[in-house]
Amino acid sequence: MSKMVRAGNLLFLAGQTSSGEPHARTIEEQAAEALARIDALLEQAGSSKQHLLSVTIYLTDMAHFDRMNAVWQNWVDPQHLPARCTVQATLGLPELLVEFSVTAAT
Repeated sequence: MSKMVRAGNLLFLAGQTSSGEPHARTIEEQAAEALARIDALLEQAGSSKQHLLSVTIYLTDMAHFDRMNAVWQNWVDPQHLPARCTVQATLGLPELLVEFSVTAAT
């Protein structure tokens, strides 16, 4: 699987999570780590969060929504808000609490 695919001037990032290691246990820690990974991938591709188009956030428990959303609000550029939805889902590893799927422009 690819962490990022480029199609023309579009970037598709899927499966962006924390490492799942014990140091990232809380939803806040996992969300911050995943968003930092997104920053790094976007930078590698010559883009940034200012070019986000769409983000889908998968939570294992919607009870985490407010806490995850606080991390999101601190990370996202309020002048360049993407289309976004958040859904509850079972993730690939039981220790993961949040996963991001991103479409961005370059």
